[in-house]
Amino acid sequence: MGVLEHDDYAGKLLYLHSSQSSSQLVIVAQRKLETQLESYSVPFVKIDGMEPEKKEVRKAIWEMSDQKPGTYPILVDMVNGKCYAGDDLQASQDTGSLQTALTTSYGSSA
Repeated sequence: MGVLEHDDYAGKLLYLHSSQSSSQLVIVAQRKLETQLESYSVPFVKIDGMEPEKKEVRKAIWEMSDQKPGTYPILVDMVNGKCYAGDDLQASQDTGSLQTALTTSYGSSA
Protein backbone atom coordinates (compact mmCIF):
# COMPACT_ATOMS: atom_id res chain seq x y z
CA MET A 1 0.00 0.00 0.00
CA GLY A 2 1.35 3.42 -0.96
CA VAL A 3 1.72 6.09 1.69
CA LEU A 4 -1.04 8.22 0.11
CA GLU A 5 -3.47 5.27 0.27
CA HIS A 6 -3.33 5.35 4.09
CA ASP A 7 -6.61 6.32 5.80
CA ASP A 8 -5.06 9.63 6.87
CA TYR A 9 -4.84 10.70 3.21
CA ALA A 10 -7.04 8.51 0.97
CA GLY A 11 -10.05 10.36 -0.44
CA LYS A 12 -9.00 13.64 1.16
CA LEU A 13 -7.75 17.03 0.03
CA LEU A 14 -4.04 17.26 0.85
CA TYR A 15 -2.23 20.57 1.26
CA LEU A 16 1.58 20.29 1.26
CA HIS A 17 3.28 23.37 2.66
CA SER A 18 6.56 24.38 4.27
CA SER A 19 6.60 25.95 7.72
CA GLN A 20 10.23 27.00 7.23
CA SER A 21 10.30 28.55 3.77
CA SER A 22 12.56 31.56 3.36
CA SER A 23 11.09 32.43 -0.05
CA GLN A 24 8.65 35.34 0.09
CA LEU A 25 6.92 33.99 -3.03
CA VAL A 26 6.26 30.65 -1.32
CA ILE A 27 5.13 32.32 1.91
CA VAL A 28 2.66 34.55 0.05
CA ALA A 29 1.40 31.68 -2.14
CA GLN A 30 0.83 29.49 0.93
CA ARG A 31 -0.99 32.26 2.79
CA LYS A 32 -3.22 32.94 -0.22
CA LEU A 33 -4.03 29.26 -0.67
CA GLU A 34 -4.82 28.71 3.02
CA THR A 35 -7.10 31.76 3.05
CA GLN A 36 -8.94 30.52 -0.03
CA LEU A 37 -9.28 26.96 1.26
CA GLU A 38 -10.77 28.28 4.49
CA SER A 39 -13.19 30.50 2.55
CA TYR A 40 -14.31 27.49 0.45
CA SER A 41 -15.18 25.66 3.69
CA VAL A 42 -13.82 22.37 2.36
CA PRO A 43 -12.01 20.01 4.72
CA PHE A 44 -8.30 19.53 4.04
CA VAL A 45 -5.30 17.80 5.56
CA LYS A 46 -2.40 20.20 6.13
CA ILE A 47 0.97 18.48 5.71
CA ASP A 48 4.15 20.28 6.75
CA GLY A 49 6.83 19.09 4.36
CA MET A 50 9.52 20.16 6.82
CA GLU A 51 8.53 17.60 9.45
CA PRO A 52 10.93 14.62 9.24
CA GLU A 53 8.11 12.12 9.81
CA LYS A 54 6.36 13.45 6.67
CA LYS A 55 9.31 12.62 4.39
CA GLU A 56 7.57 9.73 2.59
CA VAL A 57 4.33 11.68 2.22
CA ARG A 58 6.00 14.75 0.70
CA LYS A 59 8.04 12.53 -1.63
CA ALA A 60 4.86 10.78 -2.80
CA ILE A 61 3.12 14.13 -3.36
CA TRP A 62 6.05 15.51 -5.37
CA GLU A 63 6.05 12.35 -7.50
CA MET A 64 2.28 12.32 -7.98
CA SER A 65 2.21 16.01 -8.93
CA ASP A 66 5.31 15.71 -11.15
CA GLN A 67 7.02 18.49 -9.17
CA LYS A 68 10.63 18.68 -8.12
CA PRO A 69 11.50 18.23 -4.44
CA GLY A 70 11.19 21.45 -2.49
CA THR A 71 8.14 22.69 -4.41
CA TYR A 72 5.55 24.35 -2.16
CA PRO A 73 2.60 24.73 -1.94
CA ILE A 74 0.96 21.74 -3.61
CA LEU A 75 -2.68 20.77 -3.37
CA VAL A 76 -3.74 17.18 -4.10
CA ASP A 77 -7.39 16.27 -4.64
CA MET A 78 -7.33 12.58 -3.71
CA VAL A 79 -10.97 12.11 -4.80
CA ASN A 80 -10.11 12.60 -8.47
CA GLY A 81 -6.30 12.41 -8.42
CA LYS A 82 -5.81 16.01 -9.56
CA CYS A 83 -2.77 17.97 -8.40
CA TYR A 84 -2.37 21.73 -8.31
CA ALA A 85 1.04 23.41 -8.11
CA GLY A 86 2.94 26.39 -9.46
CA ASP A 87 1.37 28.42 -12.26
CA ASP A 88 -1.51 25.93 -12.64
CA LEU A 89 -2.41 26.38 -8.97
CA GLN A 90 -2.26 30.16 -9.30
CA ALA A 91 -4.40 30.18 -12.46
CA SER A 92 -7.00 27.86 -10.93
CA GLN A 93 -7.25 30.14 -7.89
CA ASP A 94 -7.56 33.29 -10.01
CA THR A 95 -10.22 31.89 -12.37
CA GLY A 96 -12.34 30.26 -9.68
CA SER A 97 -11.92 26.80 -11.18
CA LEU A 98 -10.19 25.56 -8.02
CA GLN A 99 -13.18 26.47 -5.86
CA THR A 100 -15.58 24.78 -8.29
CA ALA A 101 -13.48 21.61 -8.46
CA LEU A 102 -12.98 21.34 -4.71
CA THR A 103 -16.56 22.03 -3.71
CA THR A 104 -17.66 19.44 -6.29
CA SER A 105 -15.27 16.85 -4.81
CA TYR A 106 -15.68 17.69 -1.12
CA GLY A 107 -18.79 19.80 -0.75
CA SER A 108 -18.78 22.76 1.55
CA SER A 109 -18.82 22.45 5.30
CA ALA A 110 -20.28 25.97 5.61
